[in-house]
Amino acid sequence: MMNKAALLLENRKIKIGDSDMPDLRPGYVKVKVEYCGICGSDVHFYSYGEPEFPDVYPFILGHEFAGTVVEVDDEVTDLKVGDRVCVEPGTFCGKCEWCKKGKYNLCKNMEFLSAPRTLGAMREYITHPAELCFKLPDHVSSLEGALVEPLAVGMSSVIRSGIHVGDSAVVLGSGCIGLVTIMSLKAAGVTDITAVDLYDIRLKKALELGATRAINTKDKDAVAEILKYYDGIGPDYVFETAGSRYTAESSVYICKKGGTIMQVGNVVGETSMNLQKMCDKELTLMTTFRYRNAYPVCIDAIAAGRIHVKDIISKIYPFDAAMQAFEDCINNKQTMVKAVLKVSEG
Repeated sequence: MMNKAALLLENRKIKIGDSDMPDLRPGYVKVKVEYCGICGSDVHFYSYGEPEFPDVYPFILGHEFAGTVVEVDDEVTDLKVGDRVCVEPGTFCGKCEWCKKGKYNLCKNMEFLSAPRTLGAMREYITHPAELCFKLPDHVSSLEGALVEPLAVGMSSVIRSGIHVGDSAVVLGSGCIGLVTIMSLKAAGVTDITAVDLYDIRLKKALELGATRAINTKDKDAVAEILKYYDGIGPDYVFETAGSRYTAESSVYICKKGGTIMQVGNVVGETSMNLQKMCDKELTLMTTFRYRNAYPVCIDAIAAGRIHVKDIISKIYPFDAAMQAFEDCINNKQTMVKAVLKVSEG
């Protein structure tokens, strides 16, 4: 049986070819992948590879996906052939210190799809633990299911932050993660949401998806511009989603006294945080890594119509155009929020 896949052969070179059909292990199901989103981490690997793993090629990217169950192991009782599912891509051991504490996203033995050496989901068929495959309601499409993974990042940050109705929030960055954070804040009942970015086209999208106001800080003093809207004292919460050293450092000056900074974006390298300023303002600095127990919440929010997750899609590509999709993600950064591959028919 053929298992068509997008095979990354080297930096910026993808070939559509055949891959091994995965074995059905105890407690696993086989899923026919219908849609797979392209994550920023996929684009990074596509562009630069990973020096620690020079021998992984051909490699398969992708971890934002949904599809239909086509085979189940005998031990699986809560899923059946024909069920449509979205898939949480990180398989954890359940035995280490962090798993036992319920923080399975920090599992020291984590195998995360598309993180070397674990092959990803840009292929027609994949097997995965049934407990990490979540059945989609009839009125939630597989396309929406593929977007649960990025939504879970924003939703997790909002849940973990402890923000309440009546609190104000500034979201630094209006890329994919910034937008799903805004959508999650809105779904949680937060009505004062400020989106901050350098590009008007992204800020326009932020307003469409739930931001109260948008501030373009290009060539401006970002802190001063933002504080104008908060009587000079700042918002209750700052969500850094841009993954920028500059925005991470500026969050200390933006957040109000006694407020909370939630670091969502991945900031590469060292970052200088003014700890004395943080102490003077008695700020709480929180971080989040991926997500845990967020998929059911996201599915419920989509099913209830509280989050229209399809609105983050920029373009859907046929599977054979996978390489073009990646190139467009690189060359059209301002306009490309989320590219999605249609891997197969449902």
